[in-house]
Formats: sequence, C-alpha cells, structure tokens
Amino acid sequence: MASKKSKGKDTKKVQKSDFWESLSKRKKHLFCLAFLFILPVILFYASVLGGQQYMGNDMIQWRAGAESLIEYQEQYDEPAHWATNMFSGMPATTISHPPQIINLDKTLLKFLQFIYPAAEMWILLGGAYLMFILMGAKPLSAVFGAIIIGFSTYIPIIIGAGHNAKFLAYIYIPWLYNGYILLTRSKVNPWLAMFLFAWALTLHLRAYHPQVTYFFLFPLGTLFLYDLAKAIRERKIKPFAIQTGWLVAAAVIAVLVTIQLYWSTLEYSTFSMRGGSELAGNDGLARDYAFAWSQGWGELLTLIIPGAYGGSELYWGPKTFTSGPHYFGALSFLFLTLGVLKSTHKLKWIFLGPGIATLLFSLGENFGALNNTMFAYFPLFDKFRVPEMWLMISVFCFSVPAVFGMDWILDQFKEKKNSIQWKKPVFIASGLAIVIILIGFQFLSFEKPGERENVAEQIASQNEVPVDDPRVSQAVDRYLQNEMIPQREELARADTLRFAVLFFAGVGILFAVGLQKISISIGGMLFCVLLAFDFIRVDQRYMSERSLVSQSVDREQVLERTERPLDQFLMENVKTDDTWEYRVLPMLDNPFNNATPAYFYPSVGGYSGAKLGYYQDLIDEAIFSGPFGVNTGVLNMLNVKYLSAQGAFNIPGFEEVYQGRDGVVMENKNVLPKAWFVDRVETVENQTEILERISQDFNPADVAFVIEEIDDISTEGDKTVSLVRYNANEIELQISADQPGFLVLSEIWYPKGWVSTLNREEIDVIRTNYVLRGFEIPAGDHTLKMKMEPVWYETGKWLARAGTLMLFLILGIGIVRYRKEKGDQSSRQ
Repeated sequence: MASKKSKGKDTKKVQKSDFWESLSKRKKHLFCLAFLFILPVILFYASVLGGQQYMGNDMIQWRAGAESLIEYQEQYDEPAHWATNMFSGMPATTISHPPQIINLDKTLLKFLQFIYPAAEMWILLGGAYLMFILMGAKPLSAVFGAIIIGFSTYIPIIIGAGHNAKFLAYIYIPWLYNGYILLTRSKVNPWLAMFLFAWALTLHLRAYHPQVTYFFLFPLGTLFLYDLAKAIRERKIKPFAIQTGWLVAAAVIAVLVTIQLYWSTLEYSTFSMRGGSELAGNDGLARDYAFAWSQGWGELLTLIIPGAYGGSELYWGPKTFTSGPHYFGALSFLFLTLGVLKSTHKLKWIFLGPGIATLLFSLGENFGALNNTMFAYFPLFDKFRVPEMWLMISVFCFSVPAVFGMDWILDQFKEKKNSIQWKKPVFIASGLAIVIILIGFQFLSFEKPGERENVAEQIASQNEVPVDDPRVSQAVDRYLQNEMIPQREELARADTLRFAVLFFAGVGILFAVGLQKISISIGGMLFCVLLAFDFIRVDQRYMSERSLVSQSVDREQVLERTERPLDQFLMENVKTDDTWEYRVLPMLDNPFNNATPAYFYPSVGGYSGAKLGYYQDLIDEAIFSGPFGVNTGVLNMLNVKYLSAQGAFNIPGFEEVYQGRDGVVMENKNVLPKAWFVDRVETVENQTEILERISQDFNPADVAFVIEEIDDISTEGDKTVSLVRYNANEIELQISADQPGFLVLSEIWYPKGWVSTLNREEIDVIRTNYVLRGFEIPAGDHTLKMKMEPVWYETGKWLARAGTLMLFLILGIGIVRYRKEKGDQSSRQ
C-alpha cells in the first residue's frame, strides 16, 4: 500500500503532467481565446504591425465607380441616388448604399480599421469558439474548429481580393448560431439571447452580401427544420412555437434596421442582370453565366491537397482561372472522418448534410443532374453565380463533425476505453488517406481541358502556319511536357507528401496520447498548433502581395497614380458648355469589366456583377454590331464622343484627335447632345424587336423606336432643348417647340424612383431605343424636370431608426431582467 507521501508525489506528478486540467473553466477559455487572437496577427502581420493595408482590386473598382456619388455627396451634402459615371447611368444603390445608422460596424470596426482584418478576424474566431462551446465541445476542440472556420484559405483570398462585403458578412455567421442556440437550447435570459441573434443578423445583413446570406440559409434552415421535426416528434410544439416567436421577432428587427438596403435591392432586382433578360426570356441569370467557375469533380481534392490542381498560377482545372483553393486541412480530414464514423452528437448530421449538399452545388455544370434542377426550380438559386463559392459553406459545415470527432476520441482517451474502440476508425481514416495519397501521386493528368488546342492556336498564329502543321503539335508537346506539366506535377506531389506528413503526424499524436506517452491536453494542444501552422502556411501562398499598400495611401491616390496623358486629354474634352459631360467608350481598358476609367470621366462601361439587364443586352447585341466593329448609331445616342483604343482605326464619322504611347483617342463627329427631338417615331411589337432594329444601321437623330402608341408629331417648326441642371438626383431641361414633338433623353431608362414632371404636372417616361428615355412634348415652352426620389430611402430611414431603437430596447430589458434574476438568487441564498 502506498504511503501518504508517495500518494502526494503521484498526485503532484499527474497535475504537473496535465496542468490544463487543473485550470478553471474561465482560465481555459482565456488561454484559448488568447491563442486564437494571436493567429491573425501572425498571418496578417503586414497590416497589423507592418504599416501596410489591404487594398484589393474590388476595393479600387468600387472607389472608381462611386466617384460621381462621392462628388455629389460632397457638393450637396446628401446621398446620390443615381450614378452618372458608369454604364451610361445606373441606380446608385448597386454601387454604394446610403449611410447606415450607427452600430458596431460604424464605430468599433471603423476605429480599428488601421489593423484590418485583425479585428474582424477576432470577431469571427471568438464567435466560432463560442459556437462550439455552446454545442458542448471541449475548449481545445472548439479552438480546433474555430481555426478551420477562420483560416480556411478562401478567407485570406477574399480579403486580398478586396471582397470586403463577403468577408464582413461571413464573420457574423457564428454569432447567428450563438444567438440561435441560446434561444433554443439554453436557459439563458431569452431577451439577451434574442438581442444577440438580432444584433448578429443586423450586422450580417448590413455587410450586404445577399449571396452569403442565401447560401448560409441552407445549414441554418436545416437546423430549424430539425428542431421543428423534433418538437413534433416529442410533442413539444408550444415551447418550439415560443422559441420560433423569439427568432421571428429578432429577424423582423434586423430587417427593419437594414430595410433600406434590401428594399432598394428588391426594387432593383427585377431590372438587373440577376432578374433575367428580356432577350433570353428568363427571370434569372443566364445558365452559362451563373455556372461559370464550377468546381471540377477531381478538383475537390484541393480541399485537402491545396496544390493538386496547380494552386493559382499553375492552375489546370476546368475553371478559367482561380485565385486558390478552399483548403480544409489534413488534420481536419482526420477528425472529420472520426466524427462521421463515431460521434453520437445529434447535430453531426444537421451540419454534415448541408455540407455535402453545398459540396455538390459547387460542382455547378459538372453535376447538371442536380444543379440544373435546382437552377430551374429552387427559389432564388438562379440569382447567384460562381458555384465554387458554395465550398465556403461546405468547409464551415464540415468543421462541426470534425470538432465532434476530436471530442469523441479525446473522451475515449479520458475514459480509458478499449484501444480497439478508437484504433479502428483511425485505421479507416488512414486507409482513406492512403487512397488520397495514391491519387495525388499517380492519377492526375496535369493538363487543363482545352489547353492543348489553345496553345496550338497561339503557336500557329505567332509563326503564321496552319494549326494542323505537325511542327505545331510538336511545339505544343514540348511546351506542356517540359514546362507546364513538370511544375504542376512537382507542386501536386509536394502537397501530397505534405498531406501525408501532417495526417500521419496527427495519427502519431493520437497513438502517443492513447499509449499515455503524452497527456490528453498536450495532444489536443499539439493538434491546434499543428492545424494553425498548416493553415497559415497554405494561406500565405495565396495572399495577394499586390494588394498591400502603405497605410498612408488611400484609394484615390492609388487611382490617381494610374492617370495617363490620354486620361487628362479626355477629362478636358468631355466637358460641355452646359452642366453635363460627354461619355467615353474606353476600348483601351477592358471597358465592361473595369471601373477605373469612370473615375476620370463618364463611361459607357464600368464594373458590376449586377448591372441593368437590358443594358447588358445592349452590350451583348448592339454596341459592337455592324460592319465596322462598333455600332455608330448606338454610340451616337449614348453621347459617346470619344473612343480610346490601342491604335487608330477607320470608322466613318470618327477622327483621331490624340496619339501617344498610352494609346489613341478617336472623336465621334456625329455624337448627339444630351437631349434631342427626332423626326419620327416607330412603334414596334416588343422590346426584343427594338433591340434588333437598333443593332442594325440606324440614325437615332432621325428615328426613335418604342412599343407604345405615340400621338402624331410634327417635323415642322422650331424645336429647341437646353439642359439647365444635370446631377445624380435631378435633371432639368428647358424646351421650346412650335409643334408637338418626341424628345429623346440620353439617360438610361429606369422607372423606379424617378418622378418626371412637365410644367409641374407628372408626365409619362417612355422607354425608347431599348435603353433610353423618351417624352411626348406638346407645342409651347416647357420645363421638364426629373427627380430621383426613391420611396425606400426616406421611409426606410425611419423604419431603420425604429428597428435600431427596438434592438437596444431589447438589450435594456434583457439587462434589467438579468440583474433582477441575479438579485432574486442572492436573496434566496
């Protein structure tokens, strides 16, 4: 029998070997959160401590497109509702939303902007850690899951690309689950739980990325349906109804606070590309466009072997290109397998199901049997593009069973269960890993679909020989076999080996813990450190160094550095004697996928994934139609006075007016003014026919096409029109006509928000020439005014204020009730 002294020594030895268990819960949580909060500082050192900031391409594009809105705000001290500098005019809400009521995102995050994205990452990691704790996970397992959610490679990729809205919408997702769990699975004060859910949903919605919101409705909706089925099965309908009432009330408050954003979006969506095309006859995105960037079946391997398909520069998958993979991690795969096989946690399947579904959604056109059906019949599925983005949800969902898997095996060790219990699933996971390793080493082709043909065409063109020339085929073989394939193969095999090392290092730690060579807590810590090391090393590959600039540089300075003598020439010459400016077709600068020219002068192009659908039709079918490569009639009616290009060209009515090393500028001598009277109006059956008519050779100064019956107009007598005022919210014209006429205004037709009056009496705005505005003008002197006064702005502002008041009223009630409950408990004690 051991002496008291030896017992004391044994106890001391155990405590020393497993110090973690001697800590209080509070200290464990503090240590875990401290570790998580250090990781973003390591990954984003350049922006947190290095005096730099991330300024991705999308941020620069946004700032360029918002130029006319910012100018108006500075001049008139009110929000602009119409952007005059992109796509010949478009609703401002598609570019920049009106100022939001003060909240966390406008205070704390704005104050901490100088360390972006560290503060946002802390919100994400803290929320993810709490989410797993509320699900019943151990602290170290919760750290493991938070690392997966926060450092999956897609997150630093979107940060570097400047997809700020997507990132900000994502960071509040775990907090939504926290509010939901507290309301439905805890005895926490429901007022405080409701506040948390409402606040998280408010901040998520204010980030404004509807695609992220829609995608995450799938796993959250699955959880709600599970709870509904459970309530019905257990005959607990009343408690479930009460919980649902709290959730609905919280959601209503969040919608009220953000109603301006989504009311304006709902109003605009019918007219946007995502609302369909009149030409195609659909009410959503075109299928080919929506399914661009579909993940390949084999490319799913990049979830655990990031370089299997070339990463980014060496990418050889089915997509046009990619910025990087959605990396899930080698150790994550190990514990996901254990979780799927052995965990008995009821929420495992609730997250695994949506994870698998979204994985299949990411395949897009590569799994048409499922995705074509969803695209055709499931609500709103056809409103979003880039199927690959679904993997963002897959990784999030798979993190949950992975955490449960880690918890399960740590419990096995703690309870000292039979080693066969935990060894068997580890061996199964190892067998799967070996199959994956064999695929990585032996079964990848490393040749991009269609790549051979594309390279052959380039080589044939460069050497001015036919594509079927045998020498071309030989050159293609040499290029692929000696240059591209060896690099791709080297990267894939290196990452396959890396996967093997990390996976079996994890297996080794499991056996070390299982054989009691190291403590359970040390094993858990090693898993977290190894996982963090793995993710950070992979993340660093795909972080765009090009998007890093000094913190002293703002977006305007970045744009101004791109200014060329050609831009200076155009800025000086687009001006008119009136209050408006001519537009430019910047062929030199990828006109319909680049907003930078719009920073300097009005453009018929720009950058937007949600431009007006009928304007996209005009781009696709009319602007470049005709024998000269551009449709001069369409350019004339859009006020395009200048066209920039790499070199001069011969188009009737265009003359070269500038030539430099940066390109040439051609002037359109037949450009029309901002408004003009036409000689005749032709009424046709539908808008599609109008698009066909203007796609042909037509003179917009002579004829206008509409689908409405127009009263007789006269070509006789004098008719004059002058522009008195032209800005983002108001257009005013002075008109004098001896006879009735039809006036065309070179401003894009958009029926929502614009209120048009002739001599203070409302007048119909007639859609003309597919995209422009037309007016029937009687004889006489007139003042035609158009004011942009969207209903959602003023009404929405008051509703947002009411919602904000309700939000913090709930917080107040929750705090009062919490204190009262604490006081009652103290008095009973």
